[in-house]
Amino acid sequence: MTIKKILFGSVLAIGMVGTAKAQYTEDALLFSQGDNGGTARFKAMGGASTALGGDISSITGNPAGLGFYNQSDASATLRYQYNKNKVNYFGRNGDSKTDNFNIDNGGVVFHLPTTRYGGDLTKGWLNFNVGIAYNRTNLFDNKLDYSGVNTDNSITHAYADRMIDTDGSAWSNDFYRSFMFEEAYDKQGKFYFPLAEDKNSEQFNSVWSKGGKSETALSFGSNYSNKFYIGATFSLTDFRYEKSAVFTEYGMTKTAAGISALNPDSDYLKPDKEESKFVDVDYELFDHYGQVTQGSGFDFKLGMIYKPTPSLSLGFTAKTPTFLSITDESTAYTDINYFKPNEETSFSNFKSDYYDSSYDYNLQTPYKLSAGVTQYFAAGLLTAEVEFVDYSSMRWRDINSNRITEKRMNDNIKETYQAAFNVRLGGEVLFDQTFSGRAGFNFNGNPYKNADYKTYGISAGVGAKLGGGVYLDLTGVYNANNYKESPYKITYEGDWNTVSPRADIKNSRTNVMLTIGSKF
Repeated sequence: MTIKKILFGSVLAIGMVGTAKAQYTEDALLFSQGDNGGTARFKAMGGASTALGGDISSITGNPAGLGFYNQSDASATLRYQYNKNKVNYFGRNGDSKTDNFNIDNGGVVFHLPTTRYGGDLTKGWLNFNVGIAYNRTNLFDNKLDYSGVNTDNSITHAYADRMIDTDGSAWSNDFYRSFMFEEAYDKQGKFYFPLAEDKNSEQFNSVWSKGGKSETALSFGSNYSNKFYIGATFSLTDFRYEKSAVFTEYGMTKTAAGISALNPDSDYLKPDKEESKFVDVDYELFDHYGQVTQGSGFDFKLGMIYKPTPSLSLGFTAKTPTFLSITDESTAYTDINYFKPNEETSFSNFKSDYYDSSYDYNLQTPYKLSAGVTQYFAAGLLTAEVEFVDYSSMRWRDINSNRITEKRMNDNIKETYQAAFNVRLGGEVLFDQTFSGRAGFNFNGNPYKNADYKTYGISAGVGAKLGGGVYLDLTGVYNANNYKESPYKITYEGDWNTVSPRADIKNSRTNVMLTIGSKF
């Protein structure tokens, strides 16, 4: 299927994506993001794992940390997530909530010593440990509901822009039959203007998403003379993402004077024409969009840890891009109903064609580099790491090798995204031989060039060694970020003398994780 067909199958959802290019650009970031997964212990310390070892989290964090093990280990981690959005749209506040319970992590490490009893346990390659783990790296479950009175424009302005860009297409002709758009001419030639009044339209946007991203990892780690540790991980990634959106708008069409100012010869001004029935009447518009995207891929990670002194660890990891194969299916359609003033039954109904599309493509996520340091004390430790992620290095690939389409998509990625630094800090205190406490902080840098999107998180937890190698860890993590979202994008804002509307969103996610494990 050509990208042109995809475009027509997606532009109905102007409220969510605007064009196919915009959709895939946003999806590239969404499917590239995620954490390393891991146990409640490491999550309590801000997720910092580059210079730490001896934990199941090392399998997907820094695999060199597997070399710290001197016995085998198995654990499972459960997670409960509470997601909340507070939204302000044209001065009206609203909120929505979702929650989710899942298995967040599970893994096992097999300790395979290379030096047997009676040999030197301090020099040479001391072990070759193997780890296998499952991690939930991202949860897509979310709900956004907001509404307000738009005093500046209508979603039909965004439709009119698309009609200009696709003039003569099946999509454009379909919407021209809706009695919501009129042709007019200026010095630049023909254009379309919507009959919707520019002011005081009541708008509602409801967006649901669900699904998740996970990885299954196989890692190897080794210890050289308790000074140098090295490891590697091969991971298989799988995800499924579902989104359903309905944008609703209630308003009035233009008066005869408003139409005359734009096109004095309009058929809407002629009483003998059917169009005249749609002047100065109420309307309701429903824009529907659905998307199901799933993909799978693989990546590699190399990690090293060096201990210049027994109490100090320096770590480094390099992760290749994840090479994903993705199938995207989307549907879209629009309904418009017209009402005479003070009447509850519509006198005319427009239903657009049902647009659906299916498209396969490949995505190369950003590479990642991280460096960390850990200082050990008699009663605990402090750890920190910095991660570099170049989001502009993401690459979109057309499976049919359409180079023109690829160039447009990748140019848009470069124009939209930038490199970012993520910082994670944490610490652990040993209260006694049984109980310990942890706390951490993390900051994820802004991936956008022209938008503010930063995420902050704080975490705290406790751990207990129950005897017989059994341990229990409990952690709470709170993440928050503020950002703006446009329910639809007006391409030619200058021509309409308006700007795309923005919703101010404050998102918070509270996670509670419980790890149960045993060393053997």
